[in-house]
Amino acid sequence: MDKESLFTQSKQRVGHLLPKETFMDYAHPNNRMLIAVTLLRQGEEDLAYHLYQEIVAEGPKENPNHHFAFVRSLIDLSEVDSKYERFADATNKLQLALRHFPDSMGYMTSKVHLEVYLAYYLYLAGDRPEALKQIAHVCKQEKSRFELMPLLDAKVIVGPGLCYALHQWALFYVMEEKWGQAISKIVEMKAFAHVVEETYVAEALQLQESDPEAAFQLLEQAFQYEDVD
Repeated sequence: MDKESLFTQSKQRVGHLLPKETFMDYAHPNNRMLIAVTLLRQGEEDLAYHLYQEIVAEGPKENPNHHFAFVRSLIDLSEVDSKYERFADATNKLQLALRHFPDSMGYMTSKVHLEVYLAYYLYLAGDRPEALKQIAHVCKQEKSRFELMPLLDAKVIVGPGLCYALHQWALFYVMEEKWGQAISKIVEMKAFAHVVEETYVAEALQLQESDPEAAFQLLEQAFQYEDVD
């Protein structure tokens, strides 16, 4: 789709939802990113995808605000690719986004969660060895960060990302029906989660031989690690 058609169609679809300045300064990458985000929320996925592609085609930016649009566009494109099971494409875009991910962007998007998504995309793209290597790297990296902080701070600041990574690692084993390895991996979350339901853990460990699937499901309920107030 050419740029003029993309601008015209985007304005027709979501122009009424955005300040008029957004389309008046259409050349600004952040304005185009905002338009793309709005299109996506309105179900105009094809137009949004083309607009994100246009931003990405311009490459990384020296201006931090413009660079944010480049990285965010790659992340959103990878999510759309994964939705349609284009996992190799999702992997490539997310790898590029992570390569250019600025520290200043951390307050808006969790880099650790993106690194876990990358492992997931790699796995579903058929590259199991690289997926396990990626998830192991994330867990090692976050455990090192965890150990540098006071325990309570670490459980709030580092714990969510680390537990998310361990949970995904365990789910890789679940997909392969390797229940023993899945249980061993998810139990590691006990040291890092901010809430642990000990009764669930005890019950799960009793069940792990007779009904490992039920044991794993109990362990998923045993650890709370997201959205600490």
